[in-house]
Parts: sequence; C-alpha cells; structure tokens
Amino acid sequence: MAVALSDNFCDGSALPVLPLAPGRGIPTLTRIRPPRTGRATAEFSRSEMNVNLAKSVAALVLLLACSLPATAAEAELICFGNEPSWSLSFMAGGPTRLELADRGAVEYRGRETRLEAQKERAWRGRPTSGRGGELVAFLSDSSCSDGMSEVQHPVSARVSLPDGRLFVGCCRVPAASGETPLPSKTLEGPAWRLTAIGTRKLDTAGRTVRPVTVRFEAGRVDGFSGCNQFLGGYTMDGDRISFAPLAGSMMACPLPAMALEKAVQGALVGTVRYAIDGDRLTLIPGEGAALAFQAEPAPALAGVVWHVTGFNNGRDAVVGPLPGTDLTLSFYDGMARGHAGCNGFRAPYTSDGERITVGPPTTTRKVCAGQGVMQQEREFLDALATATRWSVRGGMLDVHRADGQRVLSANAKAR
Repeated sequence: MAVALSDNFCDGSALPVLPLAPGRGIPTLTRIRPPRTGRATAEFSRSEMNVNLAKSVAALVLLLACSLPATAAEAELICFGNEPSWSLSFMAGGPTRLELADRGAVEYRGRETRLEAQKERAWRGRPTSGRGGELVAFLSDSSCSDGMSEVQHPVSARVSLPDGRLFVGCCRVPAASGETPLPSKTLEGPAWRLTAIGTRKLDTAGRTVRPVTVRFEAGRVDGFSGCNQFLGGYTMDGDRISFAPLAGSMMACPLPAMALEKAVQGALVGTVRYAIDGDRLTLIPGEGAALAFQAEPAPALAGVVWHVTGFNNGRDAVVGPLPGTDLTLSFYDGMARGHAGCNGFRAPYTSDGERITVGPPTTTRKVCAGQGVMQQEREFLDALATATRWSVRGGMLDVHRADGQRVLSANAKAR
C-alpha cells in the first residue's frame, strides 16, 4: 500500500520568485512589452509571453493558497516504535512532527524521493527552526508488526536522527477525514489487561495464572501486578499521568512472577505518557519499556459458575477451601446458587451495577463427616450474606463487604 507524502511547498523552498510592485508587499504580474528596436527582436515571441504569464499566474495562485489561514493539519501517515517510545507524523500540507519520550516535539520540512534499487522511499527533512541536522526516514510498503498487538501495519520504517540514532518501527494510516473511526475507550472505567512489555508479548502461562490488570477511576488506581494487589492515587494532565506512591499486599511469589511485578510497578512511578487507540492502552514511562494493555470485556456476574479460591472466615482472615472440597457460586435470575462444601444452597440476591445484596440462604440437610467441613460451610455462607460490592478483574471475581474487607474471591475455572 503506497502512501505518497505531500511535498511542503509553502515553506518557500519551491516557489518561483515574483516581482513586487514598488512599495507594496504583494506580487504583481509584470506587463511584458516587445522591445522597440530591431526588426528581429521586435518580433517577440507571443508564445513566450504566454508561458511567462502562465508561470506568474500559477505562482501567484500557489502563494495566495499558502497565505490562507491554515486549518488543523491531518496526519497522512504516523510511524512509531518502542524502546524508546517515538513517533513521526507526516502531516498533510504541514510540517512533519517527531516526538520522543525524552524530549519535546520537533517539526521538520522536507520531501520524499523514490529509491528504486532498494524498493523503498526516503523522506529527508530539516528542522523548521533552522537549527539541527537532517532527519531521514526510509519507508517500505511491507507488512509490519509492532510487537505489542496483533495488528499488522502496512508500512515499515527506519528513521535516522541527526544525532546518529536509528529507530525501527511501523507506520499506520489514520482514518480518512469524513470516515467514522472506531470508538476509543476512555482511560477511566475499564479494566486494562497487560499484553506486552516493550516489544515482548506477555506469556502469562509461564509467569502467573492471573492476568496483570490495572484500573483507573476518579483519581484511584488499583490492580494486580503479577504477584500482589496494588492501589494508589493519580492525577492527569493532558496525555500524562502522575502516580502517587503505590501500596499493596506483600506476598512472595516464584521468581518469574516477581520479575513481572517489578517491571509493572517500576513503570507506574512518577509521570508517564499514555495513548489510547480503540481498546488498547499504552503507558510510556520516561525510562524503561512501554506497557501495552487491552481493555477487558465488560464484567459479567451472572451466567458464570465461580469456583471460590478464598473466603472470609469471620476472624479477619481470608482462607482457602479445605482440601477435597469445592465451593461454587453462580448468579442467575435473582437467585444465587452453589455448593458450600457439603450442601447445595440458594439465596435471593439483587444487584445494581457493582453493588450487590444477598439474602438468607436455604440449604440441603446433609451432614458431612470430614474434619472442619461443616464449620467451613457455615463460615462461607455467613460471609456471603455480608456482600455489598463485586468486581471482575482478569477473570477473577472479587466480593467485598461494606467495611472494605474481602468476602470472597473466585475464578471461572475449576481448582
């Protein structure tokens, strides 16, 4: 897919020189008169007069067009990469804009040439400020993966900066003006699941059973970073998020999970840039690799059989089910049903958003002989009756009571 980049004529580098009327600041079309001496010279070529006149008119039209008030320039092509984060936006009728994570934006003007031998194009430009060396972008029409998503982009890029650095990345074509782009998520609200760190896609199978997630809501951020839960505060300013120090649980996990957690929490420090494209979020720290996330589907409480992994025993502790027992829970049509380790149960419930109220349960009347099984059943059902709020993050159900203590946690897979 060839994407032709516009030449920047309005910087004056490609405009013909027009004569100026004396004392005026606008170009004037010089009236061309045939010379009065000599028969041969008197026969001034009328066609040459017409050519000169046409050139002057064309130049005047172009100059007037460039002098019109500029509308917001739209990007024809956006090239980008990670480690470090960078982007190069080729603007229609405007300067090309380079953005780096470690410095502000720099605008360039230049033009494209075709390199037939290499079957690629080269765009060369210099800063509009007049200070700095030449930037060269080599663009090839070939499928390109950004390493952080499943999207295949139509153009690959190599960008040589004036300071000698070479960046490699992909280019995407923004939606054309008038087209309706896919709606983007907002930062706040969705639960975001980590999919990649830098160019490395995340392999959760070898690190942690539970996906890494983060959620932003009204100045509060919380999530799961690979081993522990975390929470903290944040503020927003444009495309930047400033994190307050994070707090959280202090569990120890296997080394791969701890390494993952260190990378995640290390990126959520200080001020970071963020970008949202559809259902994808990228967090770009000042140092280190970018984190790529994907918005999780809207959480669903009903229609799932939840297998309890921990519940509040009523003594300010969350404990796991006894070996050989499976505590289950499902919600459907105003009724919570499940198995409490020995007996089946059912209890009416109501929910409004993430708020929930569970009524008194009724159970079958078996008596199980296993040590602690009946006590576990009582404690589990007592805890369930205290539920006031639920959430689903990374496929995990988390239920809390009014004072913030956890009622239970569960997942949708059998233990």
